[in-house]
Amino acid sequence: MKSVFLSVFFIYSIVVIVFSFFSRRKGETTESFWTDNRQVSGLKSGISLSATFMSISWSVAYGIEVFLNYGKGGFYVLALPWLIVLGIFFIFAPTLRDIPVFSQPELIRERFGRKAALFSAIPILIVFIIWAGAELSVASKIISRATELNYTIILIFSVLTIAIYMSLSGVEAVIVTDVIQYTLIAVFFFILLFAGATSSINSVNVLTGSDTKVNPFFIFLTLLAYLPGWLVETDIWIRLQVTKNGKEARKAMGVAFLNALLFVFLLPMAVACFVPENIKSGEKAVFFLLSLLKNKFVLSLAAIGLVAASMSTIDTCLNVAAMTVSYDLKKEKTKLFNIASIWIVSIFATLSAVYFNSLKDAFYLSSGIFSTTLFIPVIAAYSKKNLKKGVIAVLTLSPFATIVFYMLEKEGFLNIPNANGIGYILISMLFSLTIFLLFSGKEFFSKHKQISET
Repeated sequence: MKSVFLSVFFIYSIVVIVFSFFSRRKGETTESFWTDNRQVSGLKSGISLSATFMSISWSVAYGIEVFLNYGKGGFYVLALPWLIVLGIFFIFAPTLRDIPVFSQPELIRERFGRKAALFSAIPILIVFIIWAGAELSVASKIISRATELNYTIILIFSVLTIAIYMSLSGVEAVIVTDVIQYTLIAVFFFILLFAGATSSINSVNVLTGSDTKVNPFFIFLTLLAYLPGWLVETDIWIRLQVTKNGKEARKAMGVAFLNALLFVFLLPMAVACFVPENIKSGEKAVFFLLSLLKNKFVLSLAAIGLVAASMSTIDTCLNVAAMTVSYDLKKEKTKLFNIASIWIVSIFATLSAVYFNSLKDAFYLSSGIFSTTLFIPVIAAYSKKNLKKGVIAVLTLSPFATIVFYMLEKEGFLNIPNANGIGYILISMLFSLTIFLLFSGKEFFSKHKQISET
């Protein structure tokens, strides 16, 4: 297995760099580096979004892990909120596509000024660096075990590969490689299922509920952590904005919804049924199933899928983070700084990968920051009232408050019964809503306040 995975890892890395080089568009501008001239088809955009959530850390490792730990109740922990979000985007896709802005900070700048836009870009940057780091960490651990190479070497080589092909053509490289990676990841998932099905293992616990862990309050907290944040999630927003029109945007969300049903719910649950009951880690489950493969051809396909699954989400997260630095934070836009921003966020994502050991912590905290920090300002941007003070208060205070409450609960200073370690989300949301109302209460409750100049 070592030689197969090692060969595939290096060959695949070279292939995606070469492919990205030859797929560059002529006449690319500073802005089209991030927008792809808004001419992407719905099918390609939907597959690209699907490849992003069909990642080694998210739908593969964590998708399997939630079913290993929560039984069939794992559906409520990951698949349900994601399907709800994609369903909502499917309904409103044409309307959202026609909004004349490309990013959320740009939307907030139009309503509340440049200062608010800069503050809104910071949580986006933090979240996508955390997501990229989590993906890097899980992928590097699994590939390191498979190739028997040092974890740090795999980590650095993966980041370098992605940064190089992203530097060639920005979002175009991300979308083009995602389409290839989608197919390879799908094959990888079915190979995991095949490996488990041909073994003698059958974990009946996966098909039973876990009343002690998946209770109504925990489901409520999960939806609170995920839904508001994902509804203003930059990656989905970009996939809508790069499409040709509203019809293509809806098609993109429809493709993503169907893929989520299969690859975030049904396949992770099916694969978890063939993992020994003593394994509760998604990473260990994936490596266990790979160890069952003996045929070198099948093993090679699995190796390609594993590498593709890791790079598909890392490049998307780095793309959003880099775009935020170059497109939203910097007033003077240049193509050279576009490329520089990719390398800057790659360094920070690598440092993030060293810190996060828990997928649960990484995903809940990052989504929680979106929910507590960005949801209220984005919704307020559609209001006709002058809510600028409240928006800036939320953007400046909520990110830090969410992290503080997370650390307090993790260290045992906060303990909410049946919250399963995510009670800080509820406290943070209440904090955000409170300071928003305190700073813009009069305007919020006024029925006749006119829009003020920003």
